Amino acid sequence: DRNDTIPTHLKTIFRVNEHETNATNLSGSIVCECGCEYFTILHNENRQYDPSMSYSEQDGLKVVAICNNCRKKHLIFDEATQGYNGLVCGDLKTALDSNLTDYICHKCGSTIFSISLDIEIEDKEQFIEECVNEYPDKFSPDDYVDAFDWIAINVCCKKCSKEVEWISLELS
Repeated sequence: DRNDTIPTHLKTIFRVNEHETNATNLSGSIVCECGCEYFTILHNENRQYDPSMSYSEQDGLKVVAICNNCRKKHLIFDEATQGYNGLVCGDLKTALDSNLTDYICHKCGSTIFSISLDIEIEDKEQFIEECVNEYPDKFSPDDYVDAFDWIAINVCCKKCSKEVEWISLELS
């Protein structure tokens, strides 16, 4: 079942695109539980790396979507806790929401978007071999869905329909 490969934090809001999804790539869009497909997006994409601080003190990339209809807040991605590096290595710290800024359409200035994701799924057998067998107290076989290897976040402006291939991040 495709839904078994959806990362835990996205299970209730990720709508799978069957045509673009396969054994290694999960493709789909974000839809709030209320049915709305439009969101304001908070992020810290422009955060600066500070060489004087250890990596674990630095904020990871964080993307939060707020439903345009019911205003529910959804975590789309947190580099500090998700993906292979976040889940397994725990390199970075989670950014505070107060450090996030609105994503703004560069074409028309709007702040309301639809969101689509492409996620490269971690190989389950490899995850079990590398993580579960090595650290059985820390990981279970089902955790592989949260140890994804790559995430691409694409947005489309509701107002002017400008599509942006926004974030593409390797996580392993």
